[in-house]
Amino acid sequence: MRSLFPLGLVLSAATLLGGCNLKYHTFPSAPLRFASVNYTVLGPTSAEACGTYIFAIDFGHLFTDQEGGASGGGSTDIVGAIMGLVGAGGLNAEAKRAMYDALDKMPEATNLYAPKVETEVTGIAPFGMPLFAKRCSSIEARGVKLGTGPVPNAE
Repeated sequence: MRSLFPLGLVLSAATLLGGCNLKYHTFPSAPLRFASVNYTVLGPTSAEACGTYIFAIDFGHLFTDQEGGASGGGSTDIVGAIMGLVGAGGLNAEAKRAMYDALDKMPEATNLYAPKVETEVTGIAPFGMPLFAKRCSSIEARGVKLGTGPVPNAE
């Protein structure tokens, strides 16, 4: 009777080493419909943030509190809801820090419009989760300054 041990070893090695270099693009939740308000779209802004992971922990940013976020409406898509529960499909820690830095570069902006996130993972990152890896995220967006009320004569 033949052993399945070598096959299991090969599959395990392929799974672990298969995530050595990963690049993916994401964007926050679908835009919400907003009430008609006065706002000004400002210029472009961008930022990049990186983290180095050892045993899946980014010790360099373990005790920092710089984090941005993007919120959208509640998703009615069951797949999106499940992915959100397991931590997939949302912004990673580096993307959130990059969002914070991009907004911090424009002190007059109150929000970011149409953020685009690019994430690259180099190292051992099975299933995209960095185990022994470096993960960098960059964000490009436009700043938005919200006014104090509705658009004049909006009906």
